[in-house]
This record gives sequence, structure tokens and C-alpha cells, in this order.
Amino acid sequence: MNCRDLHILLSFDMESDIGSWTDEYVGCAKGTGRILEVLDRYDVLSTFFFTGDALLNCPESACEVLAAARHEIGCHTLHHESVGNPSFRCPGVQPVLPEEVPNRIAKATEMVEAKTGTRPISFRAPRGWASTEALRTLQELGYVADSSYMAACHRQHTLPYYPSAKDWTQPGDLTVLEVPLFGGDMAYGERDADNWLEEDPWITLRLKGAEAVLEMIWREHDRQQKQGNPALACFYLHPWEYVEMPQTITTDECRIEFHDLICKNTGDASVRTLDALIAALKAEGAQFHTIRDFTEMWKGRVPDAHASGHPPARGVPSRPKSRGEGALADGSTRTGLK
Repeated sequence: MNCRDLHILLSFDMESDIGSWTDEYVGCAKGTGRILEVLDRYDVLSTFFFTGDALLNCPESACEVLAAARHEIGCHTLHHESVGNPSFRCPGVQPVLPEEVPNRIAKATEMVEAKTGTRPISFRAPRGWASTEALRTLQELGYVADSSYMAACHRQHTLPYYPSAKDWTQPGDLTVLEVPLFGGDMAYGERDADNWLEEDPWITLRLKGAEAVLEMIWREHDRQQKQGNPALACFYLHPWEYVEMPQTITTDECRIEFHDLICKNTGDASVRTLDALIAALKAEGAQFHTIRDFTEMWKGRVPDAHASGHPPARGVPSRPKSRGEGALADGSTRTGLK
């Protein structure tokens, strides 16, 4: 298979163990090094999205990433809080108010810069719950990319697009590139919507192995090739997946038992699976990028506004005519985004 126009973006959400359900950072402390060993083995670059809390509670994980001197560090909010609209049921997790979003993202951005020495320009909202307010805020803060759009949930876009300032899920005139998360067949409505999580590639990778995800990628490659488009597979993974996680945890108020989808095959099995996935993709000639570098590359191949001739939901999306300026929430413009 000729995969020279297949682009793989591996990214890791550096957060508390099992997302919002614990206050421990065993994954960041012990899983980060295991991830970096696999990436280094195949000379693959990646993006690591840090929450502010992860930097405070496990600063050594950021030091490990920085020591590699090749990977990108992005922002993943302050406390792994939800800064957007729910895409699926998650009782007990309430999004912050829209008016809180700008200050929270700004504070998180400042913390990442202060702790790492690098101002982040790529962002991901926890659980992929982004919002129009969040995207407008990212533009005001000088971000160049967001990777929150879950193709498995929204089922409209499988390739990057520049969002609308009125609806972040639709193409428009913002200059922050939205890089969709790989949704496999779910992005095309080819699986049961009620069981989308079971078909999400990041869970499939852990439960069914590299071969199952590779089949998803090959199908996506074929779909896009038929339309004359490049193919993209952007993955969100977590450091806690590379350390064995408990099936149940007990807190002062409750006992939580996790679904197999969340904790099964964490630890050594996930390390082997990541290794197998990268090895197979490398063998087929796939290109690996950080989200920052992919965004820069994508600018050169996106046609001027409304000139692509491809269907908006599947084709290469148009970009704003001016890359130097973009409309802000108050209707003003900003020049020279970072």
C-alpha cells in the first residue's frame, strides 16, 4: 500500500489517572517514559497536551518530554474541566459556564508556558467537549490548532477545517485549524451510534489490538484517496493507559467501578500495542507529525476559500483568505498570530 499521503498524529492527554475520576498521577509519573521509549525507537514525534494540574503534581513528566527536545507540548485546560458542550453522557461532569471559559484557558496557557518555558499553540478540550467560545478564546490567545473535534461523535468532518466564529463544528473564518480526532468507521455512521465508544479507535487499540485499528486506517486511506484527498488519523491517548490501572477505586464518598472499556489491557499490553501500531504504519510509509508541524504543513495545501470543490463534510475544507488576520469575538481583527 502506498501511504505517502497518510498522516498520523499521535497525541497524549497528560492528565490525572483515568481522566476526571481520580486525583493521582501514576500514569504521568510512570507511563510517560514508556511512551517516549516507543516513540524514540521509531523516531516518531508526538504532541503532549498537559493540564495545569499535571504540571503541578508531576512536573517530572514534562521534564521527560522536554528532555527529548523534539516533541510538542500543548494545553489541556487547568484541571481537566469541561470547557464546552457535552458530546456524550458523563454524569457528574458538568461543563463550566461559557463566561468562565476565556479566563480558564488563559490561566492554563500561562501555567504551561511558565512551567515548560514554551507557550503552547495547540489545544485539546477534555473529552473533546469544545465550544465556539473556546475556539474564539484560542484565537485571541494566539493558538494555531485545536484537536477536540471527535469525528466519531459529530460525524461531519474527517479532515481539518477552519471553524466558524458562530459554530465551531462548521467551517468559517477563524484561523485556528480544527484537527479532527480519528473516528474510524463511526465518522461515517457505519456503526451503531449508541455504542460509539466501543468503536472509538483509542479504545479499539487497547481492547482489540493494533491490527483492528490498522484496518480502520486503511479504510480511511482508501476513502480519501478516491476523493483525491490526503488521509489523516489523529489519535488521543493517555499516559495512564501505559501503567496498569485498577478496575475499582474507593474515595471518601463512593466506590467507583470502571467499565472494561476504560481500564482493560492497561499497562504492558498497551505498550506492546502502541509499538505494533507504529511499526506497521512506518513500514507502509505513513508520515508522523506533531499537531503543530502538521498545521504548518496543512496551510500550504488547503486551497483558497470555497475553491476546493469537495463536499464540506468529507472534502478538503477551505481556509480563510487571510492567514495574517482573523475576526475576534468582538468583531476586531488580530495580526500576526503565533
